[in-house]
Formats: sequence, C-alpha cells, structure tokens
Amino acid sequence: MAEIVKPTWVKMKEPELKKVILELSEKYAPSQIGIVLRDQYGIPTTKVFGKKLKEYLVELGIDRNEDLENAEKKVTNLKEHLKNNITDRSAKHKLQHAQSRLNIIKKYFGIPIRDRKKKN
Repeated sequence: MAEIVKPTWVKMKEPELKKVILELSEKYAPSQIGIVLRDQYGIPTTKVFGKKLKEYLVELGIDRNEDLENAEKKVTNLKEHLKNNITDRSAKHKLQHAQSRLNIIKKYFGIPIRDRKKKN
C-alpha cells in the first residue's frame, strides 16, 4: 500500500494538528473530530501526517471508549424512560437488548460486567 502524500494546500504542521486535536477532544467524540478537521480545518485525513487519529489521541493521553459510552448512555436513557412509562413493553425489550449489548462490549474490552459478591 502506498504512503499517503501530504497535499500542497494543507498548510498546518503536525504540532499545530496535535494542539487542535487536544482542543477538539474536550468537546467532541473521536468519531466527530475527523469530521471537524475535514470541514473546518481543511485536513482530509490525519494519515497525511503519518499517523491515524487514534494514535494521536493515545499520544496525547486521551483514552475514550466511544462504543462503551454510547451503550451506557442508551441503557441509562431507556431506564429513565421506563420510570415514567412502566407499561411500555417494547421499551422493556429494548432495554434488555441494550443491556446485553453493553455486557458484550464490556466483555470485549475486558471490563468486569458487575461486582459479584463473594460467598462465605
């Protein structure tokens, strides 16, 4: 696979890119940072500087697991909905599915699913 060559119209240097990524990581999720870089800063991809966006985030000490955050948010929102709408059966089923998905994601990333009490 050929190496991506930096276009001549990209004027930003790598240290400036790191600074921008650090600022954007406070507001946006990693999947949104690439879109903002493309649309507002004119950078087609961070690969033109030789690294993927994930590598820059790790280098800057930013560790966000977007999949896990989204799954936890979905479960929380469904639980909140079910507090007000107890008889919503389809939401109950969706909550079960969302909790299952959350457990699968936690298992994939090696996060304990729940704290189990030890038997004496």
